[in-house]
Amino acid sequence: MAERGSRERTILAVDIGGTKTAAALVRARRARTSAAAPPVVLHKTVVVTDQSSAEACLGGVLAVVGALGEWAAGHSAAAEGMGVGTASMVDFARGRIVESVNLPLRDVPLRDVLRQRFGLPVVVDNDATAATLGEHTFGAGVGTRDMLMLTLGTGVGGGIIAGGRPYRGHSGAAGELGHVLVDIDGPPCPGNCANRGCLEAYVSGRAMGAAALAEARAKPASALGRALAAGETVDGPMLTRLALSGDADAVRLVARTGEYLGAGLVTLVNVFNPELVVVGGGAAAAGELLLAPAREVLAARGLRPQRDEVRIVPARFGADAGLVGAAALALTELF
Repeated sequence: MAERGSRERTILAVDIGGTKTAAALVRARRARTSAAAPPVVLHKTVVVTDQSSAEACLGGVLAVVGALGEWAAGHSAAAEGMGVGTASMVDFARGRIVESVNLPLRDVPLRDVLRQRFGLPVVVDNDATAATLGEHTFGAGVGTRDMLMLTLGTGVGGGIIAGGRPYRGHSGAAGELGHVLVDIDGPPCPGNCANRGCLEAYVSGRAMGAAALAEARAKPASALGRALAAGETVDGPMLTRLALSGDADAVRLVARTGEYLGAGLVTLVNVFNPELVVVGGGAAAAGELLLAPAREVLAARGLRPQRDEVRIVPARFGADAGLVGAAALALTELF
């Protein structure tokens, strides 16, 4: 017999990122007492995010959602609600984008705009919180009551599940785990932050790219140095590819990034005492080359019993993490 409240829903899931905006019509069910199957994608559209202005960016979002709605109407698959994850600081209660680092969106009542345009119930949240919900509902965090997620991308996002529910704080802005302080005299934070030495300055994709470029310039004979001399783009993805292929210099740089990740985890695990930390995002593609050093630092420097109880695992969802999270957001908050 199906679980009470677990009826399958048709959801319009939207993921607004600094590089691309993705939208998908999905069928999903939230299982409250057991693992749920991931959402089934009925139709998906991906477009380049227009960064030229706030109006153009918002117009692009409305266009991709409208096109998906038209497809749904033509296939007898009308959406019952919409979940939106955006790379922004969000006033969750009002569904309002407060500000963004990688989007030209500030002070935008996104929930109201979408609800009025498409006539659907809408919920809007930070994309990392949405991704955390996706892992908690369908992925690596199923069955946990207290978990954290770090998304290592262009920046570092985070999400918190406390007592089985997302924790958003007083105004909905909690979960900025990438701004945990690692070194008060460290480099300026590359995000929209006045601080120095944030975790984001050491473990984001940009930070990995900067480390790779510095290595290439310091060691012209290395694989990174030769790539730079050949005119190739030396960045985080290249560093990860070389590390996975066994290049010693790249492995060392990724391991050093993992140690910084571990330093951040020490603070987070000491404070939150989670049973699970999920690490995702494109910059986490190095897998155990990154996570094993992080676990070693946590084991050496974390407090007991927190350090001994927590598991550090990779995220289950890759490129579709944002859409899965948006679907989970709708299931959790609308139904």
